[in-house]
Amino acid sequence: MKIYQNEKNINIIIENDVNTFYYLKNIIDKNFKQKIGNKNKIIIFHNPEENVIRRYFLKLLSRIYAKKNQNRREKIYKIEKCINKNIKLSLVKENQIQQKINIKINYNQNINSIEIKMDKTNRFILRGIKNIFDQYKVLYYPSLDTTYIQNIDQKASKILKHFILTKELLGIFLNIEYDKDIFDKINNLKYRKNVQRANIILNDFYKKLHCQNGDPYEKIRKNYLFLVKKYHPDYLNNDNSIILKVYSKKLQEIQHAYKTIREYYKYSSNVA
Repeated sequence: MKIYQNEKNINIIIENDVNTFYYLKNIIDKNFKQKIGNKNKIIIFHNPEENVIRRYFLKLLSRIYAKKNQNRREKIYKIEKCINKNIKLSLVKENQIQQKINIKINYNQNINSIEIKMDKTNRFILRGIKNIFDQYKVLYYPSLDTTYIQNIDQKASKILKHFILTKELLGIFLNIEYDKDIFDKINNLKYRKNVQRANIILNDFYKKLHCQNGDPYEKIRKNYLFLVKKYHPDYLNNDNSIILKVYSKKLQEIQHAYKTIREYYKYSSNVA
């Protein structure tokens, strides 16, 4: 029995020991709900509701490992601490040929989705991807052999990195190709959203000055001076207090809009 761990998974590989594998698999089938698997591989995905039975199962694993690996205490301790990790159990037989699937991963900025395309449809890998990205909407299109993880955020970048580093899922070797800039593109998502929000606010200020985004600064200043003269109380021949209050508020909005847009133009166009 061999055990490998990373931040999200603990991988238990059982070599040529069919009895031990099916003994453990039988326990998994009876006690765990959030799992996928086939004849020689099974994954238990972390589910906080199953933490009690997970502790018992990890202790059982540690005892079996100790018996088969001469009681290596350090490794046993690490096994029992994997309460929050996915548990992968694989049976590897002598001279067994490992299945291989080629996967291409892209980030579609236009629809803010990760695209995962496989050269062979494998329902266990599809279910594995869905469980790995369980926080996001995952759609599979059979005609394209493509899975889309939609409405992603920066956290998805970390999950994707773990998936790429896995290399193997349910005993199937994953040959993954991906754009080396994919993580930068996803991590820039927050910046792009901030720019979009800023543009929405600026557009509102442009409207207050009767302008459009992209108008020359000279036009913006000309409109601003015209509106100041129009709404300034000194130019208003009316003593009505309500009208004066409305015009005063309008003037403040115009001045705030102009100051904001002027600063934007100073930054982007060096306007004096």
